[in-house]
Amino acid sequence: MDPGELVHVDLTDIERRLLLAGLTEFGGPAAGAPALAPLVGAVSTDAFYQLTERLRVAIKNQAPLSDLDWARALVLTEICWASDILGAASEFGTNMPDSVALPALRSLQRKLVTGERIRALMDVRANPG
Repeated sequence: MDPGELVHVDLTDIERRLLLAGLTEFGGPAAGAPALAPLVGAVSTDAFYQLTERLRVAIKNQAPLSDLDWARALVLTEICWASDILGAASEFGTNMPDSVALPALRSLQRKLVTGERIRALMDVRANPG
């Protein structure tokens, strides 16, 4: 598969809500943007916020994303949902209980984690910008 090829992933409404909440929280209670920007290949905090906005719009509109962007959306949601240091954890704004959010996160991991996506994220970390 071409690394820039856009891929549609069939998400449930709950999975989509969880990803959207995870990306949105970085504009609110999640304070980890400066530390996480390099992880996802953003060259600055401003670029990080632009990236999360672009991902939110695409996911909300059920648009296809590149392997790299699916990996970015998932890892940022994982961190935001679970970490009180880099994410929002206890203040995570999904309006869904952990008993619903955790199975949704596990389902997203099964759908989104592939060798290609892991490599894409590792490559962007090694060569940001």
